[in-house]
Amino acid sequence: MIDVMKLEAFVAVAEEESFGGAADRVRVAQSTISSRIKELEAHLGQPLFIRSSRQVRLSAAGEAALPAARAALNALTAVSAAVDDVAGIRRGRVRLGLVSGADVPELGSTLAAFAADHPGIELAITSASTEALDRAVAEGSVDIALVVRASPSPLPWQELLRDPLTVVGLPSAPGRAPLSALIEHPLIVLDAGAGARAALEAAARRSAVHLTVGVDVSSPGLAHDLYRHGMGLLVVPQSLAPAPGAVLVETSGAEIEVRVGLTSQPGAHTPASALLLDRLVSGIHLGTPT
Repeated sequence: MIDVMKLEAFVAVAEEESFGGAADRVRVAQSTISSRIKELEAHLGQPLFIRSSRQVRLSAAGEAALPAARAALNALTAVSAAVDDVAGIRRGRVRLGLVSGADVPELGSTLAAFAADHPGIELAITSASTEALDRAVAEGSVDIALVVRASPSPLPWQELLRDPLTVVGLPSAPGRAPLSALIEHPLIVLDAGAGARAALEAAARRSAVHLTVGVDVSSPGLAHDLYRHGMGLLVVPQSLAPAPGAVLVETSGAEIEVRVGLTSQPGAHTPASALLLDRLVSGIHLGTPT
């Protein structure tokens, strides 16, 4: 028999790539997780995982079963949440993804206020790149993701703010600097979740300007440290700049910017995730961060 606990164990092991990690996540003993997986495999007649002393990974059958297992769990959660919503009970679990490296004003206070208003709703927050979060939303392992974009996506999108790219360390830079001013300078670019490199390279192609990226860094702290050690000019979203810089503009005069917003799977909102989505949209104001 396939039940919720077995599906929950299967998805947890698949996502954690560890029986111990899955046990911590589900808050049961590791032996319980192992037992549930064995029972599920016996029922299906196929091994779901390939186990070794160092790694647990999905088998071909497990890869095929994972999307359906996630969908089944999401559907069961939605049924329970819908009944609770009718009864006026606000509870459930919302999985929120936050892009690595992005600093969004008022996010912390918005989440704290939401938790205070809805103590029955558990927040599970993870960080990853925009690409990884888009994939997680599409697969159903994340309900809502706050991501940074330099280009459109097929997923639903609610823009929250725009963050212009700035260059720090350019000699005699005014408040705005053309891309051509970066020619022949090595650049330290904050990438990963921040989306700076994609926006910078797209603008350089449009302006027919050749730039030299010396270092591509995923950590804001490391990017700042490399800049302080003289490895190049620092190109980051304005909200992450360690010192005043010049806003980068294209030959047309348009500012180069990344866009911060929320993405979610269409038609897959539980009452709890819908509540959080509405709160994030209203709590994080549109505009350029300072």
